[in-house]
Amino acid sequence: MELAGGITQEDLNLFLQEADEQLQMLDEDIVRLEKESENPELMQEIFRAAHTLKGSSAMVGHQRLSDLAHAMENVLDNVRKKLLAISPRVVDALLHGLDMMRVLRQEMVTPNAAEADISDNVAELAAAMKTGEPTTKQTICADTSLTLDDEAKDKLEKALQEGKRGYRIKAKIKDDSSWVSVRCFQIIQALSPIVDIIGCKPTQQEIEQGNAGPIFYLIGASSQSQEEIKKILEAIPDVEKMEISEFKERQNVPAAAGAAVDTAAAKKEDTKSGQTIRVDVNRLDTLMEQVGELVINRNQISQIGKVLAEKYRDDDDINSLGNTVSQIAKIIGNLQQDVMSVRLQPIEIVFNTLPRLVRDLSRKMEKKIEFIMEGQETEVDRSIIEHLRDPLLHLLRNSVDHGVETPKERLAAGKPETGTVVLSAFQAQDNIIIKLKDDGKGIDPAIIKQTAINKGIITAEEAAKMTEEDIVNLIFASGFSTAKNVTEVSGRGVGLDVVKTNIEVMNGTVSVESIKNKGTTFTLVLPLTLAIIPALLVTTGQTTCAIPLSSIIESSRLNQDNVKTISGKEVTMFRGNVLPLLRMDEVFGWETETKQSLSEKYAVVVRYSGTQVGLVVDELLEQQELVVKSLDDFIGGGRSFSGASIMGDGTVVLILDIASLIKSVVAERQSFMTAA
Repeated sequence: MELAGGITQEDLNLFLQEADEQLQMLDEDIVRLEKESENPELMQEIFRAAHTLKGSSAMVGHQRLSDLAHAMENVLDNVRKKLLAISPRVVDALLHGLDMMRVLRQEMVTPNAAEADISDNVAELAAAMKTGEPTTKQTICADTSLTLDDEAKDKLEKALQEGKRGYRIKAKIKDDSSWVSVRCFQIIQALSPIVDIIGCKPTQQEIEQGNAGPIFYLIGASSQSQEEIKKILEAIPDVEKMEISEFKERQNVPAAAGAAVDTAAAKKEDTKSGQTIRVDVNRLDTLMEQVGELVINRNQISQIGKVLAEKYRDDDDINSLGNTVSQIAKIIGNLQQDVMSVRLQPIEIVFNTLPRLVRDLSRKMEKKIEFIMEGQETEVDRSIIEHLRDPLLHLLRNSVDHGVETPKERLAAGKPETGTVVLSAFQAQDNIIIKLKDDGKGIDPAIIKQTAINKGIITAEEAAKMTEEDIVNLIFASGFSTAKNVTEVSGRGVGLDVVKTNIEVMNGTVSVESIKNKGTTFTLVLPLTLAIIPALLVTTGQTTCAIPLSSIIESSRLNQDNVKTISGKEVTMFRGNVLPLLRMDEVFGWETETKQSLSEKYAVVVRYSGTQVGLVVDELLEQQELVVKSLDDFIGGGRSFSGASIMGDGTVVLILDIASLIKSVVAERQSFMTAA
């Protein structure tokens, strides 16, 4: 599609960025509106976003996007004016329009894209607006469309200073009345003796021309009570409902079509924008890489400083250099923390995209589900954020599809017909914990076991030896599914192998707990960042490597007497369970100068996906925070290594990938591995 004349690529990029923000805001807020239909701030935020999209899309020349935004704006305006009640049909029409907006937005960045037809969406929005039921609040709530000019405001303020009270009056005249304009005129005449009329709608001129509607609004000041005014209105024929409210300070300047609210919001946004700036995420990535290089060089300078300080203890220049190096190291450390904090984002960025999914799936499956989110303010590195959405989508689909029962099934089981799904996040030390809990029917181990046997995932003999916890964890096995029919929404287990894989790529873990007929809880444990990790440095022979602390359970010196051999494989007892041992020098072919006995070595117990293994090393060095460098650019990735880091003395240390290490090297020992 062609852009409007004079629109540069920079203008387009800015529009696309702002459009994405507005579309995401609309997606979140429209779903909220279904439950918070009486929230005026939410309603105004939605209307403002649609209005902004209409104007900005017209400015860049995308008329169809502007027209669709205008059609949505009309529906929202009727909702805001209490002429249309929020209903599932109205929300569906708005969300369908929003989906089409995303298609239209994509047209702008897709070469030779076919122009999408918006006519069906516009028709659906128009139909929802025409057939929607007026909200009951229409007849009794205060008006927001009556405005006062400066002269009227001064008049009202003067009356208030005289000790009178300001009143907002709304009267509903019967729909079948043949004398609507006459009744409005009667209201004015009846109230005039005791009320200073500041403004009314329809105006007196409109009333005299016969253009009055059934709703009459009036703003005035009086020394009389609300009860006295009410008595006068009750005496007028055809006035069936009324509302009289005293002016509050914030109501003194009612806004036409939300103009005042928009102005206040704009000022608030201006203030906010003055304190923040937009930064391309690629620049943040580059900045993080540069800071990583600084950290490496800091460590190297610190190492050199230590050597010089040992060699020239009494040299004043060396001592001065040492102090300077310490100060530089402190500054770089602070800079590293600041850059890390800039990369942190609230997890609500992911969470807020999920209520729409739950709403659409529950409506499609005719289920009633209350979706609760907690801990959205929890911050995590954007590298984690980018990989988190897909696993959560898979888990939520399964909870809605095979976790929560239908209303009929829940009532038969003695449960409320509305199921509950709770998604929560919180930080625990250097990890972020995400839990997804439902109060559905839970996971039946008997069904899981039989399904796994039927699909050839395990044998009947293997199943007989498994604990109930082991059986439940089979839902993460590749190809596992209990679904009887193939649908777009997977059964309990479909896609969960993908969840497990994606979480492990982030050096995280996923586990499940379930009680039959009570519910299921999935727990994700993830690092706060992938850029810098805390690790334990260990040596084997002449080689030093790093083991991520997130994978380590504990470490201890080995006892030769406790090491046994089963089928040629070394094992030891660890807290009552058989622990397979892996000699690092044998696994990677690392040379050792001398052959140490096992009693001189250490076992670092690591865990992956419920499996524990003891890594046999010569020496435990220290814990350090390592700047992770990818190996892909150099060697195309490496077996059992997730990356590398440069130490203070310039040496390169490989970082073990515990997940791939256990999967690739210990696969043949599965029968000896002990579940965590």
